[in-house]
Amino acid sequence: MFVSMHQPDYLPWLGYFNKIVVSDIFIFYDTAFYSRDGFHNRNKIKIPNGGQTYLTVPIGHTELFKRLKDVSLPNDTRWAKKHWRSLEVYYQRAPYWKDYSPFFNNLYANISIIVTLADLNIRIIEYISKILNLKAKFYRASDFEVNSELRSTDAILDIIKNVGTTKFLSGPSGKKYIERDKFEKASVELSFQNFHPREYRQLFPPFIPGLTVLDLLFNEGPDAIKFL
Repeated sequence: MFVSMHQPDYLPWLGYFNKIVVSDIFIFYDTAFYSRDGFHNRNKIKIPNGGQTYLTVPIGHTELFKRLKDVSLPNDTRWAKKHWRSLEVYYQRAPYWKDYSPFFNNLYANISIIVTLADLNIRIIEYISKILNLKAKFYRASDFEVNSELRSTDAILDIIKNVGTTKFLSGPSGKKYIERDKFEKASVELSFQNFHPREYRQLFPPFIPGLTVLDLLFNEGPDAIKFL
């Protein structure tokens, strides 16, 4: 049984969903600490003339040292209106805009009912996984009783032991910090993701890799799964 785990990112890129595709169980690592240097609160969309820009949720400085499950969305919801408007302006001519945009219209229009960044990100990821018919079962790390003092490899093993896995898929960056001998001692087979995005139909050529999965979804619709 393959298990993978990742922090709940905002509008993740294709590689994030590739981990979900190949996993039986996917764990949202919502007990990790929030970082403003990654993709917890931002991601890239495509704009005319072949450019790209970030959609960023403005997380306050008071949230910097919290775990993702505790990071609050800003009380001022103007950012949500801007994100929706950006998607509408840049993707309304995409072939599958009308199929999937109502979900995001409703999401951003009612953003005030969502309390945390993790809840927002997970809601989006679960929606996309459902419409693409992905079969992985989802858990949150916070669903389990784990030792919050553990870090790195020890924290991962402490979390995944709760689902009884024998195989764990790490992202490629795990090669830099995961202590492989500890996985061997725990009798968990460790492998690393090797995902290379392929070119798909996009608005505003030339093709740009590494964008939010929404770019793929609005342009390829049900065929998006072929590129994951």
